[in-house]
Amino acid sequence: MSDPSPPAESSTGARPPRAYLGWSLVATIACFLPLGLIALYYGFRTNRAIVEGRPDDAIRDSRVTRRWLLATAIVGVAVYLVIAAVFVLLGAFSP
Repeated sequence: MSDPSPPAESSTGARPPRAYLGWSLVATIACFLPLGLIALYYGFRTNRAIVEGRPDDAIRDSRVTRRWLLATAIVGVAVYLVIAAVFVLLGAFSP
């Protein structure tokens, strides 16, 4: 029977990669939902790979999560800037 507890460290003594689940959740809520959901998915894949003891998959999924997380933040900020520019051009903030 296998031990279901997650490994604290890999056999080389290195820490497991980050799953970025918290940041992915914040980016999903605050920035851009479609890309944030992808980041969350890969964050959960990273976490599952860590728990199952697959360090190579965990490292790869962690990198993918980080890329989607950055894309979510960049696209979210760009969308908010475009919306603000449209409001300014329409005179929404003028007296």
